[in-house]
Amino acid sequence: MLWRHTASYLLARGVPGLVSLLAIAVYTRLLAPEQYGQYALVIAGVGLANKLVFEWLRLGLLRFLPAMRERPDSLLATIAATYLGLVITTGAAGAVALALTDPGSRWLVAAGMPLLWIQALFDLELERARGQLLPKRYGLMAVTRVCLALALGVLFVLVGFGALGLLLALIVGMLVALILPLTAELRHLRLARFDPALLSRLSRYGGPLAVTAALSFLIGSSDRFLIGWLLSDAAVGRYAVAYDLTSFSIGLLLTIVNLAAYPLVVRALEDHGLERARQQLTASSTALLAVGLPAAIGLIVLARPLAGLLLGAQFQADAATLIPLIAVAALLRDLKAYYFDLAFHLGRNTLGQIWVTLAAACVSIGLNLWLIPRFGLVGAACANISAYAVALVLSWLLGRRVFALPRPSVDSLKIALAALVMGGGLWLLAGATGPLAVLAQVVVGALVYASMMLILDAANARRHLRRFLGRHHQEGTS
Repeated sequence: MLWRHTASYLLARGVPGLVSLLAIAVYTRLLAPEQYGQYALVIAGVGLANKLVFEWLRLGLLRFLPAMRERPDSLLATIAATYLGLVITTGAAGAVALALTDPGSRWLVAAGMPLLWIQALFDLELERARGQLLPKRYGLMAVTRVCLALALGVLFVLVGFGALGLLLALIVGMLVALILPLTAELRHLRLARFDPALLSRLSRYGGPLAVTAALSFLIGSSDRFLIGWLLSDAAVGRYAVAYDLTSFSIGLLLTIVNLAAYPLVVRALEDHGLERARQQLTASSTALLAVGLPAAIGLIVLARPLAGLLLGAQFQADAATLIPLIAVAALLRDLKAYYFDLAFHLGRNTLGQIWVTLAAACVSIGLNLWLIPRFGLVGAACANISAYAVALVLSWLLGRRVFALPRPSVDSLKIALAALVMGGGLWLLAGATGPLAVLAQVVVGALVYASMMLILDAANARRHLRRFLGRHHQEGTS
């Protein structure tokens, strides 16, 4: 079931993910590093505010919707009313910030506030579709957003809006994507069904997670703020492009696995008990490693040809150096978030997760302050690796006291061996550059990795292949 749901989300997130990667390639050819740096700083600020203010609602919706799926009215009404209250509160705070901001930077705040509200609403609707196991609706919304944002972003940049044009394009893309789901939902929504007791449960569960999410986001974005402060907006742009390309590539793949896996784990725990949940967790960890490890190794080995193919000339040199480091950090980040942190979620002791992330955030900020002046952008990337390594180890040590996750299976070693063999094969081809060379490298890497997985029978690869071939054979003969 996990792999079937993962395949559904592969389309739902894969297409938007490819469009987002295309957007990075296009934007780095249209914007100067300083302009991309301004755009990246606004996105980072909005993301941090979203995590602090709205994230607990999104997490509460995802956690409680499976248990209330037969009668979700009171949950949705409670979340909708709370969302409106938070919009009013952040609007007042934004007005104060706008008055205090330097006139030359007020457009950043003015664009950031509506982007924050619409992003939060969009995330809530995505989680509702995910919690109700509706990957098609999820995918339609995601595809609509990224395609419109890219098309309008290019148009707005070409007419002279610069970084502001990209932000406006994001706002319009999300608004259009929300029209159909919100129209259907508002016909049945009754705010009078607001439940204070349910809100209290949501806040107790989601509040600590929101603080954790904000701290986690700070680990991944504090470097941008500090680079801007210690170096320049142009340096932020060069760093953000390499970080976004690498982090998003790995994050997209592992997010797809998690989108399918986490609801199945929660439902297994709610409906069938602890043992079934542990079986589902083993399948989840195996899937995460099987997808994430070869992706990270591929990016490490092919950093230079990928940077030359995908990015504008002003960004390529720094990206080729930074991509291998950021790939390691992104893999550590996602394994922690999508597996080791589940101990706190499933054990309903999310407060303990705050201390893990707080320690890692302190490591991140401290190392960035020390390493950026000495080593520049490479220092920021090394600080990122160190922070996520600390976070993963602490999450494992503290989380096992809350909810004992299954130990790594033999399949983990098989997957690691298959990925290393693939990396060795790619290393022999890494000197070639250009579109055809990169395509050949990707195809060869995929074939070597798939062959090794079948030879080692990692994650029951042979059984999955026989099932896949048998299903298509039946379809062909029917």
